[in-house]
Amino acid sequence: MNPTNETPAVSVVMTVYNRADFVPAAIRSILNQTLTHLELIVVDDGSDASTKTLLRELATTDARLRVIEQDNAGIFVAANRGLRACRAPLVARLDSDDLAEPRRLEIQKAFFDNAANQDVVCCGTFMKLIDGQGRFLHVESKPTDDRAIQEDLLRGHCAIGHPSSMMRRGALEQINGYDESFTSAGDLEIFLRLGEVGTLANLEAPLTRYRLHAQSVSEAKGTTQRANCRRACELAWARRGETRPFEGADLWRPAGDRDSEHHYALQYGWWAWQNSQFETAAHYGKRALKLKPWDKQAWMLWAKSRGKGNAPEPKATPTTAEASAAQPAKERAA
Repeated sequence: MNPTNETPAVSVVMTVYNRADFVPAAIRSILNQTLTHLELIVVDDGSDASTKTLLRELATTDARLRVIEQDNAGIFVAANRGLRACRAPLVARLDSDDLAEPRRLEIQKAFFDNAANQDVVCCGTFMKLIDGQGRFLHVESKPTDDRAIQEDLLRGHCAIGHPSSMMRRGALEQINGYDESFTSAGDLEIFLRLGEVGTLANLEAPLTRYRLHAQSVSEAKGTTQRANCRRACELAWARRGETRPFEGADLWRPAGDRDSEHHYALQYGWWAWQNSQFETAAHYGKRALKLKPWDKQAWMLWAKSRGKGNAPEPKATPTTAEASAAQPAKERAA
């Protein structure tokens, strides 16, 4: 435990807006970390009464959890409010609908503590993609060296998973935190600016669970998000005096129409099938069939999956994760 009068090793910032269904698990995933010397700052961005009451109750269970309440002002205004409350030299993010694996903070802190990584200002991790019910779908890999990450960011790809990120507080203060003019894609924007004051990295271990569900910002406001991604890139191009082809125009989550819902039902289903999550794959095959009963791919997915259970999830062994964290960022780029 971390007494409140001591400076924590890591501060974790979580913004919340009406997430009573997911936020308790997200909070537990931080408070149950193997690195216990932490503080969790939850900024309630004008949530409904049930979420507000829940957060107040959770704050009474652990002295490391602090809840800050404000009127609804948007995710990045709330995030900056949380950043200003941080006391640790390292700041980690987790969204209120996602989960951190138990050793995430320990392993990321070890990476920052490595003398060879003192120029790194932001480090993310690979992520396990899960659905709204927590079913495992796929491991999303990310580029691991600074050059590749920066190139992807400049082309409009969010090459660091925001809920997996850990950043140096000094670098965040240097760039004045999040740009509050962004209502979405503020993660891409801040990573681009962090990349202008230091080195970026990702660990080759799935230490974060990223939830794909219909109420997320990425899914509910996908078109606006892509426009904001382009604006973030254009601002970075102007600052750096260079341009790239913008490749972030395509939606990467369902847009609400029948074709899009069908496409992503198949995507999630085949991801699950490739990872031997056959029960989950059959679920998405059935969903795809309801959307388009004549589709051959949907019939194939359902037929290849039905009647089978889910295999155990692939797990990153401690040695694999620790080796990733111990590797200097400069060697990754070699």
